[in-house]
Amino acid sequence: KVHRITSIADFIASRYGKSTTLGSTVTIIAVLGTIPYISLQLKAISTSFLILKEYPLISNLGPFTAIPVFKDKAFYIALILAIFTILFGTRNLEATERHEGLVAAIAFESLIKLIAFLAVGVFVTYGIYEGFGDIFARAKADPELQTLFTIQPTIGSYASWGIHIFLSMMAVIFLPRQFQVTVVENVNEDHLNKAIWLFPLYLLAINIFVLPIAFGGVMRFAQGAVDADTFVLTIPMIEQKPALAMLVFIGGMSAATGMVIVATIALATMICNDLVMPVLLRLPFLRLAQRSDLSSILLSIRRGSIILVLLSGYAYFRFIGKYYTLVSIGLISFAAVAQFAPAILGGIFWKRGTKAGALSGLLAGFIVWGYTLVLPSLVQTGFFPQSVVDEGPFGIALLKPFQLFGLKDFDQVAHAVFWSMFFNVFVYMGVSLYTRPTAIEHTQATLFVDVYKYVDETGTSTFWRGTARVTDLQTLLERFLGKERTREALEAYARRH
Repeated sequence: KVHRITSIADFIASRYGKSTTLGSTVTIIAVLGTIPYISLQLKAISTSFLILKEYPLISNLGPFTAIPVFKDKAFYIALILAIFTILFGTRNLEATERHEGLVAAIAFESLIKLIAFLAVGVFVTYGIYEGFGDIFARAKADPELQTLFTIQPTIGSYASWGIHIFLSMMAVIFLPRQFQVTVVENVNEDHLNKAIWLFPLYLLAINIFVLPIAFGGVMRFAQGAVDADTFVLTIPMIEQKPALAMLVFIGGMSAATGMVIVATIALATMICNDLVMPVLLRLPFLRLAQRSDLSSILLSIRRGSIILVLLSGYAYFRFIGKYYTLVSIGLISFAAVAQFAPAILGGIFWKRGTKAGALSGLLAGFIVWGYTLVLPSLVQTGFFPQSVVDEGPFGIALLKPFQLFGLKDFDQVAHAVFWSMFFNVFVYMGVSLYTRPTAIEHTQATLFVDVYKYVDETGTSTFWRGTARVTDLQTLLERFLGKERTREALEAYARRH
């Protein structure tokens, strides 16, 4: 809050000497890494709708069949979500980038999602079966399910489990939507004291019935007859509970739309502030530096970014996401945003981290992520030959995407996370120790690591030493916020001081 940070890109760029290059790089990684996450939500909504439409029949959608874009419901879902996001998130330009009405809507959808999931869980556990003991006993007696009760004693199984836990921890902090809600939308630091226990409690509550529903679905349907991703919806349908099935669909759709809207707003902010505007302001023939009002241009860029991001998510769903389960698509995004961890956590606690180190580490980790997770998905869709995965590029076995440098015993996601984080951390620390920080990098490092020394109890910054006329500030602010928002901001400041 002291540094007026409004995105992950803003944070990293500000910490390492206010670097626009670093901000642009983080933005590109965030967009490319989050597109699979948005694709996941589009797939979930589209699949749920198609299944619900067949009620009372339970249909496994089976292999994806190519249909024209303009007949694909997922395409129209993406457009509707783009319109909603524009209406919710870009009606006005806010200096703080906060959208309190949007946060209230997200909080409400979180309750709907929880109620729907608990309702299905109670129905399966106590309506179809006779409680947790009964369903677990039956699952244990099923040979297909019995092996799932324990981690298999194979090489790498415990390490993979630990890496998945690490990946989830990183996603809680560094997914753009999580950063947006936790940091940017936060209006009072004291709210974190409640979130510290309420958020884990919510995660516990929404996971209590995961295993009963999964076991119930496997025991209720023949193997492969119904996609396990859809058990929450298909179990109420096959048990002839249409009201419960509709509640599940509404809960799932509200969850997916909430995720997409917040993630897209966060990405649009980064694209506008850290990617597009720095370039446009440097193009002499546009003469944007001489314009007295840039607010309409900023809003147009953000709205265009929202449409672009959602259509990219749809394209990923159409060409790549159809081959993967919802969980595996999500983990691809989790692994991408985990690349921000060294630069951010190192930047908070380690003064020696430099811009060159952060940039090099991010690029190294992102390249390895793309090579070990994205490249194999492109192989599966036919963009590259299967031999790239089976034999390695040019037949080099040590470069197999799923067995990089001979590491064989991790699952695909854990393998990608291990190598991407290894290169990211190693390069970040190595380059930082080898390079000397500039004066502004040194200053920013001190201000970030020792932030509490430079902030008084009211949360105002004490490191600003300049002076400026109110009229000059007003003229500057009006270029980006417009006259009305500028007047409100200056009046609010005057009231506080």
